[in-house]
Amino acid sequence: MQELLFSHDYKLVEDAWEAHGRLTYLHEDDATREFIASLARVVGPKGFEPDRSKLRSFLHRASGEIIEIEPGGSETTGHFLHHMKSSMS
Repeated sequence: MQELLFSHDYKLVEDAWEAHGRLTYLHEDDATREFIASLARVVGPKGFEPDRSKLRSFLHRASGEIIEIEPGGSETTGHFLHHMKSSMS
């Protein structure tokens, strides 16, 4: 997954996979509806599908992993992507 995100211009900004089951990436583009749709086409072949209960989120049913998109704040251009382990694993 990391290589795929790197190839789509994401930059790793926090690696807490071992400690907290989370990786956080930054992307320079805003998380528009069109961008989220294009991201769905990128992560879909890896088994992630849109989470119907959470906005701007994707779920991998087999592994329980989650991808959440967080729009950047007032001091950040672009958006954050959080790739997380399931809380049940």
